[in-house]
Amino acid sequence: MVTRLRLGLARFAARLRGLVADVRAVSAVEFAILMPLMLTLFIAGNEMSQAMTIYRKISHTGATLGDLVSQVSAISTADMTNILAAANAVMSPYDASGAKLVVSAVNYTTASGYKVAWSKASNDTAWTAGATPPITIPSGLVSNGQQIVVAQAQYVYVSTFSTFMKDIWGAGSITLKDVTYLRPRVSTTIAYPSPN
Repeated sequence: MVTRLRLGLARFAARLRGLVADVRAVSAVEFAILMPLMLTLFIAGNEMSQAMTIYRKISHTGATLGDLVSQVSAISTADMTNILAAANAVMSPYDASGAKLVVSAVNYTTASGYKVAWSKASNDTAWTAGATPPITIPSGLVSNGQQIVVAQAQYVYVSTFSTFMKDIWGAGSITLKDVTYLRPRVSTTIAYPSPN
């Protein structure tokens, strides 16, 4: 009986040594452990690069909008429609209907600060003429009696993996926005709509 017990323990020990020495499935186990991490890094990296690309597009769209407006002394309603259409075209190949654009001419005086002269928007609400701008404009951009063109562009990027990205970003979407400040180039003010 003791011999049989010793023989059984010897066989068990031999199997245990064989199991410990067996490395045939090690790579499969390592892959199973690392797969969720690799998948998370792949999806997060892809979504972050997509968001950065759209941010560059929306930043370029706002800069283009402000640049086109600042090159003239007066803008007709038809010209403004064309300028907004051109700015929206910069968003290609992304959906321009998701881009919120606001371009405004803002007057500055030392007595009353910044006041909106006029404003036009695409897929958003224009700023109220005569009111203080709804964003903080940095001081020192213009002198007393001068005007500045403010172009604001915004895009809400909704991730394809919104449920997954909620854990990374805190939400399934992020708001990408940029503001461009430009002085009028050919005159001190820009009239809209053009009196002509």
